[in-house]
Amino acid sequence: MSDDFDDQDDELHELSQEIGEKIVELAEKVHPLRVALAGVILLMLLGALASTWYWVIPRDDVEVKIVYLQRNGHIVMAELFNDGSREISDVTLKVEFMDEDEEVLAKLQVSFDQLPSHTSVSGDQMELDVRGYTVWAEYTIVIDITWTNFKGVENKETTSFQVSETQTAIFNHDCEEVTWFL
Repeated sequence: MSDDFDDQDDELHELSQEIGEKIVELAEKVHPLRVALAGVILLMLLGALASTWYWVIPRDDVEVKIVYLQRNGHIVMAELFNDGSREISDVTLKVEFMDEDEEVLAKLQVSFDQLPSHTSVSGDQMELDVRGYTVWAEYTIVIDITWTNFKGVENKETTSFQVSETQTAIFNHDCEEVTWFL
């Protein structure tokens, strides 16, 4: 019976030796530089896939960012983003600053014939400086935006944000109308 165990031990030892030799051969063939190169190529493929989604696949993605500040009054700054991969047209952005009685204290309205893809617009024409009203009351910022997407479909969204004793606030409105043109 001990001969059977010795034979099995010898077979197991020979098998482990063969497997060890195969691993050594494989390790000699696969150089660490090849592994690193394969990793770099994989990262490039993933980057190409992500950039295809961001730059190539036609999509419509519009966002409005509002920054509200209390200083010697109220300051409302707007920025319009076209994060889509196609331009949008007939863009109108209206921002209203209203009191508790829904009276419009100040408003701005800007229009653009076209807004290229992956661009944003901001500046003096998209700022409200509201003076002469207390900073202790509650106010509402109302955003209305309309645009025509790449397919010629008009989109319109309205949203509002409440501000009161907040000294600084940032609001993002990511328009829900994301249109894929596939």
